[in-house]
Amino acid sequence: MIDIKRKIEEAKAEIKQNPGALFGILYPYVLIVIVIIGLYYVANIGNVAVNKAPAYVPDTPVQKDLQIVESRIVPPVDIFDLKEPTDELNQLGKELYSANCASCHNETGAGGGPASMGLNPAPRNLTSADGWKNGRSISGIYTTLEEGIEGGAMISYNFLTPKERISITHYLRTEFMQDPPVDSDNELAALNQLYNLSAGTEIPAQIPLSSSKEIILFEAAQITQEIEKTIDLIDKNRTKQGSKLFIYIVDNRKLAVSALLNSDIWRNDISNFVNFITINVNQNGFNGRVFNLIDKEWTLLYNYLNDII
Repeated sequence: MIDIKRKIEEAKAEIKQNPGALFGILYPYVLIVIVIIGLYYVANIGNVAVNKAPAYVPDTPVQKDLQIVESRIVPPVDIFDLKEPTDELNQLGKELYSANCASCHNETGAGGGPASMGLNPAPRNLTSADGWKNGRSISGIYTTLEEGIEGGAMISYNFLTPKERISITHYLRTEFMQDPPVDSDNELAALNQLYNLSAGTEIPAQIPLSSSKEIILFEAAQITQEIEKTIDLIDKNRTKQGSKLFIYIVDNRKLAVSALLNSDIWRNDISNFVNFITINVNQNGFNGRVFNLIDKEWTLLYNYLNDII
């Protein structure tokens, strides 16, 4: 025990006299630790290279078909006649706000409505003057309702009429805002010009792809039925001169009847009828015997086909 203490004291004294001796003492131990770490790394290099964090998988895009929208005329409005809030406009705006906006912005306008859960960014607090992308002016709010906010949950409300959007604008400014900015006449004129408010617009019909396929198939089936019905009628009228002439100058009945059904040009007069058949002969189901017809036969055939098609 005494020898151990003596050796320790001697080692301390040697280190004090020669500090470099400490490195010589510790070096074998440091080397052993480095070797152990190296061996562990080599043994587990496969696991080290594996990314343990779960890979980011973007949300599967949800494809939604268009909704059926009937064509309509959007009535014109005079923005200068509607620039001031009235009881009528505010009442209409309140009703539209409750039906379209309160679910996200709350009836109080402060946000946090039942439909706002999980939305990022959250629906804005309409009572706050901060952070309005298009501003709190009439033209700014109308622009937001017209176009929506890209990258957020605020959709476009262009399915509402201009007057309805203006009424919502007045309701927001009257009910939820203190000292909202006043639009200049130039700003209102620019808004009118941008969205053509004073002229009104025609909204074209919108048909979803799935419905358009069904419509096309339905119309094709109707045309096919009409072709078959016409051919059947011609066969039943074989004793009539018009039917005999048609059969005489036609090689492909379905093609010929289809050509006649898909155009109204030939119905205008006998001249258009002759041109319609002879110009595309052999491509429209009719054959070269059409050139053998005399004027009387052309007239008889024209009247007959006009009656049955």
